[in-house]
Amino acid sequence: MAVSTKFILRTQSSSDESEFPIMLQIIIDRKNQLVSTKKYSKQENWLKREQTVSRSHPKCREINLLLKTISSEIDFHILSEGKKGIRPGFDEIKGIVRRLTGGNTEPEKKKLFQLFDEHIAHLSRQNRIGYSDTFKFTKNSLSTFMQEKDKDLQSINLAFLLKYEEYLISRGCAITTRSVYFRTFRTLWKHAIQNKFCPETHYPFKDFPFGKYNNPRTKKRAITMEQIEAIAQIEIDPKDDALINSRNYFLFSFYSRGINFTDLASLKWENIRDGELSYIRSKTKEEFRFKLHPTALQILDYYRNLEGNSDAGYIFPILYKRHSTLRSIRDRKQKIRTRVNKDLQQLGKSVDIEKNITTYVARHTYATALRRNGISKENIGRSLGHDSLKTTDIYLEDIGDPVLDDLINSTI
Repeated sequence: MAVSTKFILRTQSSSDESEFPIMLQIIIDRKNQLVSTKKYSKQENWLKREQTVSRSHPKCREINLLLKTISSEIDFHILSEGKKGIRPGFDEIKGIVRRLTGGNTEPEKKKLFQLFDEHIAHLSRQNRIGYSDTFKFTKNSLSTFMQEKDKDLQSINLAFLLKYEEYLISRGCAITTRSVYFRTFRTLWKHAIQNKFCPETHYPFKDFPFGKYNNPRTKKRAITMEQIEAIAQIEIDPKDDALINSRNYFLFSFYSRGINFTDLASLKWENIRDGELSYIRSKTKEEFRFKLHPTALQILDYYRNLEGNSDAGYIFPILYKRHSTLRSIRDRKQKIRTRVNKDLQQLGKSVDIEKNITTYVARHTYATALRRNGISKENIGRSLGHDSLKTTDIYLEDIGDPVLDDLINSTI
């Protein structure tokens, strides 16, 4: 829903001279808040429809010019932010009014959980559901650590961060998960400083040992080509649709350049043309188009006329017409991915694969298989949609450099 504003005369309260304050009413998602313009008018001098004072008001020109300026600046701000896909919140609009009226531009001091909740709501309004969930999970973790007792930002210091880290480690929290929590927490803190909810001088992350969380080393996720083939050859009961689907999703991802589960679930038949797959990667908004592997084409043939398949044009039986909102689509994908990962563990154990098989293993295995066959890191990164070779290196760091190994061993 769009942001809307209008000037009103607040007749519930009056000054000694029977004048009423002129307020700006801000409406977002059917909720409204008021901010004072520091100007007043009698009822007979207020033009409700025009949202201005009449010429009979002794300060007509001054007040109307101010109201016009406020309205113009807010409209410009909403338009500018809208082009970035961002919708302003109450505090931003109030800040504009306070700046123009000479009022206090300092936002109110906030507590940690309050700040989390407002930022989560802000991201949700922008339809950044996944990112808002990351902040929600981080807040839940902190809430458990703090026994649900909120804190002023000023009371959070380096000692607090170190105790929180110790708490996460004691609970067996993996370094990758801790990395997400601390990076999200730090992002929120920078947001608080930017919006003057706390001073720049109070930055507890300054002396926190953050290096290990910038690019945490993950466990080796790739499996071998022999293990991929072993999974493909497993005999599955023809009536076990769920297990068949889980294996198909895994193999399709591997044979389709490591497409991640989120994008796989969103594929429609219109994305397939003349044996090619064309889609927009959700994470980077980059367009991908490539010729499909024969195994991927065989999997597509299986679903082409499958009874009970999606009624909304999706290739795989994951999303249906009833999944019509961003939240319902995301929740459905998470639910199916959880089930698929459990199925993949079962399949892996049945062929003696010790690693924990997940949908993401297919992507790592694809990258590793290319590197072992002499494909350059640059081409691997491009096929995966990576913005930086550093990301590709994370995928490949556990296999060394087989191309260089072969070159050296063949020359000495």
